[in-house]
Amino acid sequence: MYLRVQLLRAADGRLGGTVTTDSGRELPFSGTLDLLRILEDLEDLEPPGPPRDGPAPRRPR
Repeated sequence: MYLRVQLLRAADGRLGGTVTTDSGRELPFSGTLDLLRILEDLEDLEPPGPPRDGPAPRRPR
């Protein structure tokens, strides 16, 4: 599983952002605890599929 995490720090110092899964689902979070909950729940969010050894190959242009 590959994830992209965009982190932002608010003026009050709190972390927030978005976790994007390799299927393209975007999961916003506000605070470290929210991020940890998202990471714990990822198995339940992603549909089962064949195992992947890495990112999908790029298509030639």
